[in-house]
Amino acid sequence: MSEHPKRRPPEFLRVQQINFIVEQDGPPERELKIKLIALFNSASWVRIAYLARVTYEDTGPMHVALCVRGQPGQNRIFAQRVGEIFASIFGSHEHIDVLWITPEQESALGRVCRPFYGQTNAPH
Repeated sequence: MSEHPKRRPPEFLRVQQINFIVEQDGPPERELKIKLIALFNSASWVRIAYLARVTYEDTGPMHVALCVRGQPGQNRIFAQRVGEIFASIFGSHEHIDVLWITPEQESALGRVCRPFYGQTNAPH
């Protein structure tokens, strides 16, 4: 039986401004996206998803964020599952931000990033 280092529980933060910089993509990110698509297919509340680099407020370091639109509801469980999948690829010492985005934010995000997941029957 393998031991997993203890991961921190999800933290919930509110920020005033999100700056969408660029799509986060590469071989490990593609593996992450495949695993996330499997999760989303079993979680009907996700309509569309992007993997992007973002900054918060006016300045600061870049973060990798899973940006989703849909029906927020099981936020803590959803964030925990995403964190588990992310840690299985990148290690428990890394983290990913999970953002529920508004239609206005999606419009800004769509200018710098392509969605990697979208329900075909969901309105966008």
